[in-house]
Amino acid sequence: MNPLVSIIIPVYNAELYLERCLNSVINQTYENLEILLINDGSTDNSKNICTSFKKKDNRIKLINQVNGGSSIARNTGLDQAQGEIISFIDSDDHIDLKMITIMVDLLLTHDLEVVEAEPDNPTKKKSFDGSFRIEDQITATKRILKNTSFSVWRRIYKKSLIGEMRFIPKLIHQDVFFTIDLLKKISKIGYLNTPLYIYNTGNVGSIIRSKYSVKKITTGIKATEYIKDHVPNKDALDEVVKNYIVYYYTDHFYLLSKNKHVDPGGYYRKKLKREISKAANNNNLSFRSLVVMTLPIKVSEKIYALYRNLK
Repeated sequence: MNPLVSIIIPVYNAELYLERCLNSVINQTYENLEILLINDGSTDNSKNICTSFKKKDNRIKLINQVNGGSSIARNTGLDQAQGEIISFIDSDDHIDLKMITIMVDLLLTHDLEVVEAEPDNPTKKKSFDGSFRIEDQITATKRILKNTSFSVWRRIYKKSLIGEMRFIPKLIHQDVFFTIDLLKKISKIGYLNTPLYIYNTGNVGSIIRSKYSVKKITTGIKATEYIKDHVPNKDALDEVVKNYIVYYYTDHFYLLSKNKHVDPGGYYRKKLKREISKAANNNNLSFRSLVVMTLPIKVSEKIYALYRNLK
């Protein structure tokens, strides 16, 4: 019971963090690995670093391709993967040396298709108790929506479950679409409340952590609409979806007010305002969302500006 695990790592201009990432992978206590490095047209020293690691570890396969974005790089990895189990890692992050051992053991012991763990928590706002539980589809979806835990690197997957699923090319928030589609295919998921994935909060070059833009808001709306329309068992999850819409759209309204150049005419904020009003109720209405719903956009901008100055 030692199945091959394919670890898919898209690499793009990650020279500052790549060696740390790869060292954490090749030194895993679980050794039956296929390590797929998809060099997505890097223009820095990333390709040379990948080549160097490939020479010293024969489990590494290096695929060089023209830059197409992380979705296409991940898809290349899925197309090439030979393992029974799939794991995704971002090249600017790294993992606990026992991560694969722990998660594969849970997956096999409990006859699961997916096991999820937590990223580390540099803000210390969340505590970890090390507990493990098996969640049904509804429970897992509620937790993932509540905590916005869509990132695919949080989980390992049976390759047979992923099947022909692929990431949507050139799309921010690709993990949302992939995870929602995956949740529709499963009846249960293993959840380990232990931080095994070390997320790099300091990489300002990341797409997700880059400056706010029209692309971010349009894709954020598209992803939220996809959740609303495709979440499994919509009747049972109606309340948690509404909570997600109010919380997520209120944050976007705030970001647009902070970055007025992205939405000079208020088009997106008017849309968010309408959707928040539809989803709001006594259980999910916060002061910030109440401001969005009831006050003119110009007044909201002034309140948010005052709030930022007070902070």
